[in-house]
Amino acid sequence: MSRDDKMIIEEQLRKILDDHERRISELEGKRAYNNKTNSLNWYKHGSTIDKIVTLINEGFFNKAQKIANIVSELKNRDFHLKAPDLTLPLRKIVRKGLLKRTKVLPDESKAKKWHYIKS
Repeated sequence: MSRDDKMIIEEQLRKILDDHERRISELEGKRAYNNKTNSLNWYKHGSTIDKIVTLINEGFFNKAQKIANIVSELKNRDFHLKAPDLTLPLRKIVRKGLLKRTKVLPDESKAKKWHYIKS
């Protein structure tokens, strides 16, 4: 078998593997496999969702937080967003199951406004 034949076979195997990865990702409900970035993220880097996910990973949402608290924390990090800018990204994060939206606080009292806490 020549070197060119081996390269052709490797290319075909790579295409088959990429196709399998894409189909598995779709079956698992994840975004389609992107061969260029090998990323399965459902949000863009640098987006508002990315900023909120960073807060989640740093433990900011271990305690129930109002939108005003989230806006304030993002301002401290020099991201000047308004409350309406956060509603859709927060809704998407809640639907993904990273956060929970509640009016019942951990101390069993009821709040008038929605609070977000880590699931």
